[in-house]
Amino acid sequence: MKLRPFELVLLTLFAVIGLIALGLLATYRPAGDSTGSVISSPVVIWGTVSASAFEGMLRSLREADESYRFVSYQQKDPLSFDLELLNALAESRGPDVVLLPHDRLVQHRSKILPIAYDSYPRRDFQNSFIDGSEIFMLQDGVYGIPVMVDPLMLYWNRDLLSTFGFIAPPNTWEKIVNEIIPQTVNRDFNRNIIRSPLAFGEYRNVRNAYEVLSLLLLQGGSNLVQETETSYRVDVNNSTLGNPSPLTNALSFYTGFANPSNSLYTWNRSLPEDRSHFISEQLILYFGKGSEARGIAAQNPNLNFDIAEVPQGATSNIRRTYGTFYGFSLLRSSENRAGAYAVMQELAQPGNAQQLVDALGMAPAHRSTLVAGSNDRYGRLIYSSAVVARGWLNPTRSQVDDIFVQSIEDILANRRRPSEAASDVAGRLRLEY
Repeated sequence: MKLRPFELVLLTLFAVIGLIALGLLATYRPAGDSTGSVISSPVVIWGTVSASAFEGMLRSLREADESYRFVSYQQKDPLSFDLELLNALAESRGPDVVLLPHDRLVQHRSKILPIAYDSYPRRDFQNSFIDGSEIFMLQDGVYGIPVMVDPLMLYWNRDLLSTFGFIAPPNTWEKIVNEIIPQTVNRDFNRNIIRSPLAFGEYRNVRNAYEVLSLLLLQGGSNLVQETETSYRVDVNNSTLGNPSPLTNALSFYTGFANPSNSLYTWNRSLPEDRSHFISEQLILYFGKGSEARGIAAQNPNLNFDIAEVPQGATSNIRRTYGTFYGFSLLRSSENRAGAYAVMQELAQPGNAQQLVDALGMAPAHRSTLVAGSNDRYGRLIYSSAVVARGWLNPTRSQVDDIFVQSIEDILANRRRPSEAASDVAGRLRLEY
């Protein structure tokens, strides 16, 4: 059939429009998804969490967007992370982004490029993330986009507790002190510990001693450390809740469990690390992070244990636990800031972050996914604890460990009373900021 000139022009026009439409569809990205246009050079991320867990999240992103082939993650040893990062930055070979736990925030603050509140309003941050995540909100901006939290939990041996008639884990400190310990501790005539219900009192062989002391301070209403316009104010032995000397009380309570003359005596330095003691079914209660649950179950498949929220004070109106918060932070030294920032935003999106959270056994920092809950055996309780988890702006973690261990050993050796040790801790902390 012979087409008239007008019809031929019209068909040609439609064909051109169709080709243009196909091209637009092929390159279309939803609003707000600009990663495809900015990730054109490598973005390197460092962190201390499992590389396999992180790669699982990246794999999903690469399947949807091939530009994520430029994004890589390197797992670092927590013990050498700080020095390795410092050396890498000095040699101009550092990462663009770090997945940073909040307890390293003060130490690395000068290396991080904050997100100004003009770009990321405080209200938007608070609406998106749980309360404890606000530790990344400092005076001059947001120093990390929150991803997840690892709350401190109470692990309990179901068989051992039920043997002594306890059908549920203790939910108050008073129950531990007045019921659990008197009925379950086993000491010989020379007060050697044969069976221990609780591993408190020492620092060197208590895996999460720092977290436990932080928990006691938080529950005692300690002001801990407050950021000021020019520095940090150490107010660790004062409380806004009206509780006098929260640090003194925490040190006194904690060390009582390692004092042979105390009725609470259940632990000492000669015993193995508390986690291994719990796994070998020699310890009834263990305070560990939520992320430890799967590892404990794998190490002893026959161990009949469960987790619960940490105990609270019987008269307390506010629930609290300690949590380690993780966030993505952009380093000032990055030569690909636009790409790195886009990657941070995408990785912290609820759906992507959830993959990492699930793989690591933690809880999401994003309100929307936390509200959705978890069907994991341990996840439901970990999620519940995450809501009431808090952290604090400590200086270098290794220095705080040294300060705490010295204060505890001074008390146990009768070199200092708890009140004197608390004053020493506060004074030494002030020198570290």
